[in-house]
Amino acid sequence: MSTESARNQSAPQAGDSAPAAASSRERGAAKGSGRKHEFLTKVFAHPQDVHCFIYHMVSIGAYLAAFWVWLNPEQSGVDTTLDRIAFTLGAGLLLGWISGIDVGVNFHNHTHRRIFRSSFLNRWFGRFWTFSGGWPSYYWDHSHIVVHHANVLEDNDWTVPKRSADGRYENIYTYLFLHWPWRYAIHFWKDFTTGVGGHRVGRRAIKELTIFLVMWSIPFLIDPLMGLALWLFPQWIGNVMIMGSGMYVQHSGCVSKSVAPMRHSNTFLSPFFNMTMFNIGYHVEHHDFPAVHWSVLPRLHKELTPKMLAAKSHVVPYGYYHAAHIVSGSVDGDLLFERDEANGFERHLETAQAASSASGSTAAVTEGQDAAAEQVESHGNNGSEAAQPNGHVSGSDPAARNGSAEQNRNGVAADAALESPLESSADSIAAARLNPGRELS
Repeated sequence: MSTESARNQSAPQAGDSAPAAASSRERGAAKGSGRKHEFLTKVFAHPQDVHCFIYHMVSIGAYLAAFWVWLNPEQSGVDTTLDRIAFTLGAGLLLGWISGIDVGVNFHNHTHRRIFRSSFLNRWFGRFWTFSGGWPSYYWDHSHIVVHHANVLEDNDWTVPKRSADGRYENIYTYLFLHWPWRYAIHFWKDFTTGVGGHRVGRRAIKELTIFLVMWSIPFLIDPLMGLALWLFPQWIGNVMIMGSGMYVQHSGCVSKSVAPMRHSNTFLSPFFNMTMFNIGYHVEHHDFPAVHWSVLPRLHKELTPKMLAAKSHVVPYGYYHAAHIVSGSVDGDLLFERDEANGFERHLETAQAASSASGSTAAVTEGQDAAAEQVESHGNNGSEAAQPNGHVSGSDPAARNGSAEQNRNGVAADAALESPLESSADSIAAARLNPGRELS
């Protein structure tokens, strides 16, 4: 047989093996993807939570890189006083922005739905999570869950700006420069010394503060000046400029749930902002369903749109940064912000038209019920206990606030999560709230 004949005969055989090889590669890729998904679901409570973990590790890496530059001036070239001042300003602003998001948005999601299946990991990674933002994790959890979510915009919600006699927020700059750490420290002292938040809350606060201070002091022990420039300064930026401005615009111009359901928060629809901020812009939706996973909030927003239209919720087309720019731009910046509206969410639309739209949303609601049920079921074995519905509690009585906080921490039962998301959350502080607090103890 000639060489050419042999080549011609072998060619079809090679062609026949190509589909088999491709199929083998596809099976291998599917198997690898399956193993990856299996690993993620064993470690993380939700597969998307790996992004939360990665973001925090990147944040820590950014701090370590800045420390290296500071501690190695000959290699980095940052070796003069002017160099260090310039580096401090540039790196400090960037690190502050990163850590503000890491705690105010990223860890915020963890307080509502723990990202790990292990209680041990949730507890210790939580401590490791917030110390780079200038917070003991227990203190942040207390201020956000026990105080803010349990009493959103009520008189005893001391996390939000103070109001004047006409109901308007105080100036944004007053809030930014006074709320952290000064006001927070005073209120923490009052809460922890009067038992607000649960049994032996004072002892727990001392324990967590001690753990925090041990970790937080490390940069100062290495180089005190570096600790001030690249640790304390960025944390001030993160808490005052990033988290503070975000907290201000989230609820500017809003009222408590007891006054008007679904007008307690503002919703921000910028796709880029929400894509890069773990969907924190969907804030009306988040406060009514705080245990719905952050990755599901855009879908929940679509399902709640008819109800939000009927309630005349404030929805804007941009993100927090532009909102803060408007609010801080003039004396009446908050009023200008309140007049802004996203297309389709104009509050001058006839209420009857919005109500008619709400009545025709049954199909979307059914899908929302399934999503809520999936969220509760997926965490059934994640350390959560039997839950109870939680009503709105206001006032300053410590016993009443403790009861509200405990219900908030325990969440609601699965049957509450299975109710229509358009009906079950009108006056419920913790609709679909799971049980993260237990895992911190």
